[in-house]
Amino acid sequence: MTSVPDVIIRNSAKALLLDQGKLLLNSHLDSTGSVYYDLPGGGQHPLETMEEAVVREVLEETGFTAEPIRFAAMAEEIFTNPDMQARFPQYCHRVMHIFLVRLCPNAPKAKAELDFQQTGSVWVLPEEAEAMPLVPIQLRGRVRQVLASETPVYLGSVRRNEICM
Repeated sequence: MTSVPDVIIRNSAKALLLDQGKLLLNSHLDSTGSVYYDLPGGGQHPLETMEEAVVREVLEETGFTAEPIRFAAMAEEIFTNPDMQARFPQYCHRVMHIFLVRLCPNAPKAKAELDFQQTGSVWVLPEEAEAMPLVPIQLRGRVRQVLASETPVYLGSVRRNEICM
């Protein structure tokens, strides 16, 4: 395998935020105009715990305050497209730490920092989420499995050749 020195491994904290049986997803438009959905969350800052990162990211992207319940899953994604690696080296190798979080009862705040390409947020049933163009792609068809598991689920690693930005 060829080494790509400019690409870093990015730790990302993602949230499975449930409220009244529905899951919160962020909607996005990619560079081709296609819609996809992502779990709220994003990159861990230096000296920040993963739990702190998921709480901060949910608040920034959705305005909701969340409380981590448990670590639920892990997924890894590596983009192999050379153009993607050159343009977005900080996003080409991500390890996503997925937490089950609960919605805190306080009123939502203004969204402070939308995720890249984020157009909004939607509440959907877990079974609906499984059929959507969901990121990480390893979560497609497995949302209910992760939610029901008492132990963390390793969703696996994928190599993707497309440009997603």
